Amino acid sequence: MKTTLLRIYKSFFGSDIGFREKMLNMLAVTGVLAGIIMGSANAINAGEALGSAIGFGIVVFSLGMLIFLAVTGYYKIACIVTIVVIFLGYFPYLFFTMGGLSGSKILNFVFAIVFTAYVLEGKLGWFMMVLQLLIFAGICVYAYINPASVIPMPSEFNHMFDAIISMAFVSLAISIVFILHLRTYKRQQRKLDEQNTMLAGLNLSKTQFLANSSHEMRTPLTIVSVNVQNVIDMLNDMEDDAIDPEATELLKDTQHEIMRLSRMVGGMLTLASSSEAIERRRLNISEILHSTANTLQVHIQERGNILEIAAEAGLIIFGDADLLYQTLVNLIQNADKHSKNDTIKIKAERSKEAIVITVSDNGTGIPADLLPRVFERGVTDGQGTGYGLYLCKMIVESHGGKIWIKSEPDKGTSVYISLPDYGGQFGEGTV
Repeated sequence: MKTTLLRIYKSFFGSDIGFREKMLNMLAVTGVLAGIIMGSANAINAGEALGSAIGFGIVVFSLGMLIFLAVTGYYKIACIVTIVVIFLGYFPYLFFTMGGLSGSKILNFVFAIVFTAYVLEGKLGWFMMVLQLLIFAGICVYAYINPASVIPMPSEFNHMFDAIISMAFVSLAISIVFILHLRTYKRQQRKLDEQNTMLAGLNLSKTQFLANSSHEMRTPLTIVSVNVQNVIDMLNDMEDDAIDPEATELLKDTQHEIMRLSRMVGGMLTLASSSEAIERRRLNISEILHSTANTLQVHIQERGNILEIAAEAGLIIFGDADLLYQTLVNLIQNADKHSKNDTIKIKAERSKEAIVITVSDNGTGIPADLLPRVFERGVTDGQGTGYGLYLCKMIVESHGGKIWIKSEPDKGTSVYISLPDYGGQFGEGTV
């Protein structure tokens, strides 16, 4: 018997049943109990045959809705039918037969509108709430204009008893709705917290694996690169007749691929470090730009390029200096790679509540079909690893900023970084 009752309970109120379905099932169960009480009470009083029939009719209807919803799952249909039969049919009947405006059944109208707000959503929910509000208001006006349409309470005792029952029914029903809603929210929040904890653990494991793998790959790559370069140097020192040009070319291709793989490993290490905790502090944009330029100046000059920096004074942001430095290095190296005998311009200026950094060149530009995807991981024009701009996007967004790019083939490229202007909201230290 206990197992059967538990199975029935889980069928209507189990954890796999949605919140709104539980609300509707609760209303149906309440209707069954209320109908039995009303029908039995009226059956005892021989003069209340109509009330008895309506009471037992509510029992049959409520059971039918429980079964219909459990079998078909047509939730919205069950809601609308319940609203029409119970809220717009049965509740007005109680209102007119139990005191009207001077009775307590007007509380049922309040319950009907609140319950509808819980069980229906969107435009349909709003429509049904407004419809009920208009109908209930019309019923009250009609009862006021036509007092003869209302059956008054036979005595003050009946009036008091009805007030207590109505107050208890409505307050308990609304309280149960809120309790179930709160329990559902807490259960969902607990599941979400568990999933977030699990995902954070997986992300940390992935980051550690990526960092460890990249670090372990760097040493053998360096050794192989040095050995290949030594072989190339040895071949260059040999007499021309003893050198196989094809072998030399193959070694140079091998060296090129090793260096490309090394850059990819470096990108993976940067990706791993950017996923870990970031140490933020006040940063002067002008200092970072000039530091980056001084580091890359000699390398840039190899292709005949020069760097030109224009930065407004007093541009302060809050961020990680190493990561922002790496971002600028990537952008300047990209500009250098696609330019020759050109001026690479770096500009920083304040724009409303943000600081905008621009790195522009007049180089080869980016193909139109590649431009929308340049910030995706692994996307490259064949001259890079496909990690550079992806890392730049990750770093900028981790600082609450935005990055975008404008480019035309054979006319050049401009990359824009927008970072929040620092106004002292985090103090002077690091976080």
